[in-house]
Amino acid sequence: MKEFQRRRIGRPSQSGAEAENNPLHALDHEQRRTLFLETAAAPFEEKGYANTSVDDITRELGFTKGVFYYYWKNKREVVQEIHDRALKVMIERLDRVMTEESSPAIRIEVAIRNHVEAVLANRSIIAVLLGNFDFSEETLEGRRAYARRFQELIEEGIATGVVRDLDPKVLTYAILGLCNSVAR
Repeated sequence: MKEFQRRRIGRPSQSGAEAENNPLHALDHEQRRTLFLETAAAPFEEKGYANTSVDDITRELGFTKGVFYYYWKNKREVVQEIHDRALKVMIERLDRVMTEESSPAIRIEVAIRNHVEAVLANRSIIAVLLGNFDFSEETLEGRRAYARRFQELIEEGIATGVVRDLDPKVLTYAILGLCNSVAR
């Protein structure tokens, strides 16, 4: 009786012709997750959450549902991870500006530039983050924290005279809204 070695779904063979032909073979676990998330973001951006199925995602990837379910329980988990990663990128960029730049005018300029660059570099992922979705409380709090940090820059700009003395919350949301509009 011939023995069959069972391998886990979603993991490429480690050797042989099958491994050579599998595009995931050269990628580690985290690189595969990132590839899947970046690819899954496109159907969510195009069709929205409700109109995107697991079949749409796997078709976009060219893989089976088994591969999908190896990494996630459902599409909600995918969207949540897309949100979390997008938010993390945005917060890291803003934190870097806050620590590396000393001039309020330069801080605001660089923060706006970084925000727009992050949106453009990760258009589909950011569009999902900005889309109409039932966010987790953690994601909502992360978004609020980001807006508060950005508002601190605006308040600092107002205090030093580099920004007109207007409502800092309104200015913050106006600036972020304009920056985010490039993703749509």
